[in-house]
Amino acid sequence: GAFVDPDAVRAAIAAARFALLGEIHDNPRHHTLQAHLLAASVAAGRAPAVVLEMLPRDLQPRVDAYLGGAGATADGFGAALGWDDLGWPDYAIYRPILDVALAASLPVVAGDTPRDERRSVARGGVAVLGKARREALQLDEPLGETADIGLLDTLFEGHCGMMPRAGLMPLVSVQRLRDATLADAMVSAVENGADGAVLIAGAGHARTDFGVPRYLRWRQPDATVVAVALVEVAEGESDPATYVGGTAELPAPYDYLWFTARKDRTDPCAELEKRFENAK
Repeated sequence: GAFVDPDAVRAAIAAARFALLGEIHDNPRHHTLQAHLLAASVAAGRAPAVVLEMLPRDLQPRVDAYLGGAGATADGFGAALGWDDLGWPDYAIYRPILDVALAASLPVVAGDTPRDERRSVARGGVAVLGKARREALQLDEPLGETADIGLLDTLFEGHCGMMPRAGLMPLVSVQRLRDATLADAMVSAVENGADGAVLIAGAGHARTDFGVPRYLRWRQPDATVVAVALVEVAEGESDPATYVGGTAELPAPYDYLWFTARKDRTDPCAELEKRFENAK
């Protein structure tokens, strides 16, 4: 509930087994800061795996093939992975993260569940994954009523209130699958010898109440987990408490907030409304 020195945040991230750096995807400042925080951990003597939400797990062989070949560069990484076909903002704004990772020879890990798996779960729920995979990902563990409501509320707000809550239930299952898979990528990287793991992902995945940290704590309860949200300031909102979030039942959903300028963009709710209109 108070401002802290940036050095304290950098030190906390460097000391953690698992660090989560939650972004707004299209804000270049956020990726510059993620690269800065990753570089600070390297400077502190750490060599964590860099787990990317932007790459599905089935692209890991391409990641390994490119980085294991001669002449691999951060500039060439996006093209080698087919970044333009993955639906994310321009690779150029993410490149600073790869600059740090490649310069320090850090493991780079494709973190997200493949799209086909997401579609299957959206249609049939997590039951389609089979018992063994659900148990391995801790997907049968209940989040709890408050966190369940919080997750649904977040998805409802993310769709600008334009979809009924009942219609969002398949997306709840998909979100849980994605969070659990990102956590699995981080845990697996450490089990394979990485010196911790840093997650580069949307801020929603970094939430401690129902996001990736929940699964990390189930999987490795002794691990130090630090979740940072990069937060755009809003005009006229100068009270930091406005941005903290949390409820009476659950604490604020991040360990640290790092405030940034807002990126100019069109109204996402207006864009979504237009898409719904065009779909009618």
